[in-house]
Amino acid sequence: MAPPAFQLNEQFIQQLWDRISVPQESTSTSAMFQSVFLQGNIPTREQLAQIIDVAYWASFATEEGNSVTASLILKPVKITPDTFRFDIPLELTAKTLVKLGPALENPKSDIGIWPDDIGTLKIWGFTSTPYELIKPDFWVQVLGPGRILIVYSGRSIAAVTGNVAVFLDHKIVMQSMMSKIADQAVPGDIQIINLLRYNAILKIAQQMRAHGRGGTILIVPENQNWAQSIKAPIRYTGGANFLNIESRQLSFQKDEHDSFDQITKMIDEMNLPHQQDWMDSWQKIQQQCNRIARLTAVDGALVMNFDRYVYCFGAKIRALNINATSTGMLMLNPFESESAIEGKFTALRGTRHQSAAQFAYDQPGSIAIAASIDGNVTFYTRDSQKDSLIALQQAELMLLHEGLGGPLWNLSLFAEQGWFEKKDERKGVNYLSAVIQWMKTTLNRE
Repeated sequence: MAPPAFQLNEQFIQQLWDRISVPQESTSTSAMFQSVFLQGNIPTREQLAQIIDVAYWASFATEEGNSVTASLILKPVKITPDTFRFDIPLELTAKTLVKLGPALENPKSDIGIWPDDIGTLKIWGFTSTPYELIKPDFWVQVLGPGRILIVYSGRSIAAVTGNVAVFLDHKIVMQSMMSKIADQAVPGDIQIINLLRYNAILKIAQQMRAHGRGGTILIVPENQNWAQSIKAPIRYTGGANFLNIESRQLSFQKDEHDSFDQITKMIDEMNLPHQQDWMDSWQKIQQQCNRIARLTAVDGALVMNFDRYVYCFGAKIRALNINATSTGMLMLNPFESESAIEGKFTALRGTRHQSAAQFAYDQPGSIAIAASIDGNVTFYTRDSQKDSLIALQQAELMLLHEGLGGPLWNLSLFAEQGWFEKKDERKGVNYLSAVIQWMKTTLNRE
């Protein structure tokens, strides 16, 4: 048998396995979340390499001309109404994933893998539960040719993109966007609202990417300045929030001293499910994001505010500052230990990305998101202090995928970065305590 021409970097595999098998040094905030999440199934180092290798090579394959996407999760057989279990487990190979891929895309399904009696990984079946609450186990998603996302403990931690294996840094994305989001605060807002806006933006961008047609989202302040950058007339204009009014109402409790009483408030504010209606509550926010994202499949840009009110879609962007293309641009990737690279507008490929960058420059308070048909997603914002544009590339690796893991880890990061105001510090601690208690109760964990 001929040896493989390309192999995974052993140092990367070792570092990745160390991160998921040995608790890392962390702040007290993230430690609270780890007490809930870090109880998922962990592969051995050899199994880890095999899962990544199989997923990576399957990503390059096509089935009847269509690219293959798949999601693999390491967990034992779990019999539910939405689970299909094979009588004879299948071999875990790229060829098997290619064959199964078309059957698992709509609705989204996870391929279940687990070692047999002699330790060989097998595909035991798949489950199509679309809104699983928490996925704490080792989980690999095939995002496109040569791109896979590696998730553990409910959080994306690494990726393979092209011929590069990287560890992800969630702070880069949050820091690049949070200042724009915080500028939209109105009297009476509490800091956690900014996190809700941030999570919603990531989720809508993920849904836009998922429809496979590419698109542009322009997120603007609640004024009409954005209209100057849109060509008239706008064909598809009007306005909608696409969300049931009940799930938008936020109730704020006066008592900051009773953290247990804030569990219900935390659930309501984050659109988290509670008691017996959790599926209904979770589906509402998913449906809103999906409806907004589907409109981006129409040629042109969708314009919405930071609270997801859609002004129009199918809009054409007009350049206001013709000198923008000669200004500086910082190009970032959400990877650990990677510095920004200076570039020019001309380095951006495609009209969609160039137009989104132009809009972000012309409208300093905005965030522009462009997704290519091939799945690449870039966020654009303007650094008003340095009069330069920031292009956050490969953002598809940081978007919110299925489950509540991403939003809840973002809550942890939000607190670690100190974005609770001093006057809200106690309230912030209460939020964290409330959601941790709720998660433990929901997951039946001590």
